[in-house]
Amino acid sequence: MSKDMNFYVLVMLLVTQTLIRTSEEIVEANIIQVWSAPGSETRLPCDLAASVPDVAMMMWFKDGDRMPIYTVDFRNGPPVHWAVAGEFGTRAHFVLNQSDPRSAHLVVNQVARYDEGVYRCRIDYNDSPTRNYRVKLTVIVPPDSPRIYDPEGKEIFGTIAGPFREGQDLLLSCQASGGKPPPDVSWYRGGERLAITKDGSVCQIHLPSLSREMAGTKLQCVVEPPLLQPQRREITIKLYLKPQFIRVTGGGPTRAGHERSFVCTTRGSKPAPNIDWFINSQKIDSALTQVEVEGELTKSILTWRVRREDSGRQLVCRVSNPWFPAYTLEDLLNLEVLYPPVAQISLVEPKEPRLLREDEDAVLLCSSYASPPSYNFTFYKGIEDHLIRDDPIGGISVEGDKLILRGLRRHHAARYRCRAWNSEGSGLSEPLTFNVLSRPECSAGSVVQQLAGAPGGEVRARCSVSAPSANDAGPLRFYWTYNGTKDVLPIPASNVTVMGATSTVIHGLPSLDDEEDLGWLACWASNDIGNQREPCLFRIMPAALPEAPSNCVIEDEFLQCEPGHDGGLPQRFILEALEVRHHDTVQGDESTMNDQGISGRGLSEAVYRASNDVTPQFALDALSPGRYTFLVYSETPRGRSQRPAALHSISIRTPNDLDTPGSLQTMTPSPPQPPSSDNSMALLIGASLALVLLTVLTTLCVTLVIMCKKRQQPQRDPEQNTILRRSVGVSMYSGSSISPSIVPTVVVRGHRGSRVLAARWSGVIDDTPLAVLALDTRPHADTDSGHSDGELLETELTRNFGNMETQTDT
Repeated sequence: MSKDMNFYVLVMLLVTQTLIRTSEEIVEANIIQVWSAPGSETRLPCDLAASVPDVAMMMWFKDGDRMPIYTVDFRNGPPVHWAVAGEFGTRAHFVLNQSDPRSAHLVVNQVARYDEGVYRCRIDYNDSPTRNYRVKLTVIVPPDSPRIYDPEGKEIFGTIAGPFREGQDLLLSCQASGGKPPPDVSWYRGGERLAITKDGSVCQIHLPSLSREMAGTKLQCVVEPPLLQPQRREITIKLYLKPQFIRVTGGGPTRAGHERSFVCTTRGSKPAPNIDWFINSQKIDSALTQVEVEGELTKSILTWRVRREDSGRQLVCRVSNPWFPAYTLEDLLNLEVLYPPVAQISLVEPKEPRLLREDEDAVLLCSSYASPPSYNFTFYKGIEDHLIRDDPIGGISVEGDKLILRGLRRHHAARYRCRAWNSEGSGLSEPLTFNVLSRPECSAGSVVQQLAGAPGGEVRARCSVSAPSANDAGPLRFYWTYNGTKDVLPIPASNVTVMGATSTVIHGLPSLDDEEDLGWLACWASNDIGNQREPCLFRIMPAALPEAPSNCVIEDEFLQCEPGHDGGLPQRFILEALEVRHHDTVQGDESTMNDQGISGRGLSEAVYRASNDVTPQFALDALSPGRYTFLVYSETPRGRSQRPAALHSISIRTPNDLDTPGSLQTMTPSPPQPPSSDNSMALLIGASLALVLLTVLTTLCVTLVIMCKKRQQPQRDPEQNTILRRSVGVSMYSGSSISPSIVPTVVVRGHRGSRVLAARWSGVIDDTPLAVLALDTRPHADTDSGHSDGELLETELTRNFGNMETQTDT
C-alpha cells in the first residue's frame, strides 16, 4: 500500500476509536484566540498536559471536519508526523519541546485568509481520557485608506480642510472602512493625541470655538490595525479670521473747499476685508478711495473735499469681513471747525425718558457743535457730577460720545451730564434726568432674616419691600411660600395681610421629629414691571429654651435681675419664694445644701409667686418676716429655663431691724465663742436691758416705717407684676438641680420694710464659684437658741463658704 493509503487507513482507525471513546473525552471550554497577519507565521498551541511517553496520539482538526489535517503518532518509538495532502500540509509542522510538553504547538507558515477558522487539537493518552483544545485563528484584514469628512458630512479631498470661520465649532470625522479586527482610529495634533476610537472604524474630533491660533494647524488621522503598520492622513486647517484692529488717521483742522486725505488702517482679517467710509450715516462713493495691502495690513485712503455743511460731522470707517456679516469694526473722526463745543446730552434709546423700565438698555449721546470738533467726551452722574467710567460688570460702557447703560436698574435713575472737549475749550451740557421703573426689592437689611419657632407652633413674619409708586408701576402684590424639608408650598392668602409695601404672614409649622431644620419662609412681591428677582427670606430657627436671669440684686423692697437670652420667643419671668425651715442646732461640719442647691435647714412649699411679662423685677413687700430662698426663672412657649437664678436664705425682718439703706456688710468667717462663767451675769443683765430697749425701738420703727411706706411706696404696674399672696404649693423647680457649686457675686443692699441678713446666689454665670455675702452680725432677741441669729447664720455661712473654697481649689 502507498503511504497516502496507509495514512487514510490510520485516520479511519483513529476516527473509529474516537467514536468509541467519546464518552471518555475531555473538551476544554475555553477557546484560545490567535491573531495573525497575512503572510506571517503563526503558532496554534496544544498543551499535552503530560510527559511524552504518556501520549499516544495527537490530531488537529479544522472547523467541523472529522478528518484530521495533521497527526502525530507517539505509540511506536519516535513521533511520526502526518499532514493532510495539499498546500496546507506543506506549510504546517508540529513543534514539541520534550522538557516542556505544555509548549507544544502547530506552526503554520505563510498564513492566508482561508486559514482562518477554529482548530481543534485532540490528544489521546495511554491511560488518561482524551483531551480536546480549541484554537480560533483570525487572519487580520487591513482596513481601507482613511477618509476625512467635514461637519456637513462632505469628504475632504487633498490636504486642506476648510475654509472654516473663527469662533466656529469644528467637527471632523476620520473613517477607516473594512479591516478585521477593527483598527484603532486616532486624531493627533503634533505629538498630542486629541481623540481615539478603540476597535472602531470612525473617530471624531470636536474643536469648539476655533481660535486664530488654529489657522494653518496640521491635524493627522492615524489608523492602527493590530500587527500591521499604521496608516496616516494629514490635513491643514484653513481658517477665515475677523479683523482685529482699525484706526482712522488724517484728522485736523480743515478749511471748507480744501481736500484732505484720511487713512483707515485695519489688521488681522482673512480674507482681505471690505472697508467702507461714511460721513455721518451717508456712505461715501468708493471711487473716492484707494486700497493698499501690505502683509496683514490693509489700508483705505479717502480723499475728501471738505464742505461747510460737514462741520461737526463724523467721518466713519467701517471694516467688515463677508464671512462674518454680523461683525464689524468702526473708527471715526470728527471733521473739525474752529469754535468751542456746545454740548448737549440726550437719551437716544429709548426715546421716552419717563417710561424707562428695568432691564431695558439706555444709550446717552453727547452731541457737540464745535470748531474744531470735539475729540473727547466724558459723562457725569448725580448732583455732584461724578465721573462715569467703564464698568462692564455694572453694565456701564462709554463708547466715544455714547454712554450705554445695559440692563437698567433702580440705581441708574439719576441726573446725567456730558462734557465735550476740543482745542478751543470744553462745554458742559445741561442735565438730563430720567427715572427707572423697577421691580420690588427687599428693603435694606431685610433680605435674609431669622425667626424662631417650634414644631407645631406658629411663626409671624413681616416683609417690607421698596418699589416705585403704584401710579407709575402699578399696585404691589405679595405671595408667600414655605420651604420645608420636602416641598415648597404656597401659603394661602387668608394667612397673609398687606398694608402698603409691607406684608405680614402667620404660618403654622408642621410637627417634625427633626427640630434642627424648621424650613424657610419666602416673601415675593410683584408689580406691573415684573416679579421680585430675589425673595425676602426668613430662616426659621428652632427656638431654644430661655436662659435664666442673672446678676440679681435686692434693693428697696425690689428684687431685680438681668434677663437672659429669650431663645427666640417672647418670655415672661417668674419669682417663687420658698420659706426656709429653722433648726434648733447647727450640725458640726455637715453641709446645709441639698441636691437642689437649697439650704439643708429645710424649705417649705412655695409661699409666694409673682410673674412679670416684661422684665425680671419683683416687689417683696408682701412677704411676712422670715427667711426665704428666692427662685427666679424665665418661661416661653418652648419651655422654662433649665436652672433658675437662686437667692438663698434671705432674712426678712420687721422694720425696726432695718440696716442703714444701701449698707453692705461682708462676712468674716470665725467660729462662735461660748461666753465665760465670769461674765455670764453681766451678759444676762445686758440681754435684759437690750430686750427692753429693743421692744421700744421696734414699736417706734414699725410706726415710722408704716407711715413712710404709705408716702414712698413705689408704684407697680399690675399688668407687669402679678403677686399671689398665699401658699402657692410646691415649687416648679422642686425636681430641678440648683447647683450650689456655682456661686457668683451677689450684691445685697438694705431696703425698707424688710431686713436682709445674708444672701446666697446660685445660677449659671461663667461657671465660676465666687461668693460675697452680706451679713449683719448684731445679736437679736428673737432666736430660740443661746446664740444670736447672726451667730447661727455666721456659723452656717462660714461652713458653706469653706465648702465653696474647697470646691474652687479643686
